[in-house]
Amino acid sequence: MKLPSEKAASRRKKRATFDPLSPYELELADFFVRMAGIIGVSPSVAEIYALLYASPKALSFDEIQGRLGISKGSVSQGLKFLRGHEMILSTKDKGSRREKWQPTPSLAASIVTLLRNQVVPALEFSAPSLERVLNQAETVHASPEVLERLRKLKHWNSRALELFPLLFPSAPKA
Repeated sequence: MKLPSEKAASRRKKRATFDPLSPYELELADFFVRMAGIIGVSPSVAEIYALLYASPKALSFDEIQGRLGISKGSVSQGLKFLRGHEMILSTKDKGSRREKWQPTPSLAASIVTLLRNQVVPALEFSAPSLERVLNQAETVHASPEVLERLRKLKHWNSRALELFPLLFPSAPKA
């Protein structure tokens, strides 16, 4: 007679094993992690994108998790972030309900969307704050040099808000 633990062990599914990342996939992941860090995107999101970008086929959630060795939560949040920023597409094999993921066809369009979604809100959020900082500095009679720097910073933020949509226009909706 089998012990309960032996019965449970025999019922468990065997976990699939996945190939480790190749040297070029590791190098690509490092590249994307460094670039993503510039705009404050988490390393796990960059690693997921790099893996999908280097893959010749769409990958399932389990393949992504297994190849990268990151938590389910990190994969879930990463896919949600990438999908929300229009950087990946969901696909399904014919006759399957399992979702798979692949990068969008245009890296340039993906990066523009990511920048627009990350930078513009930060600039918009900063505008009233910079106005308050300048007003408070004027109220306490900060030095002319500091006031000039703050005025320049506020002006730079305003100009960036004006120019960003011209440099990175929204894609036309189909």
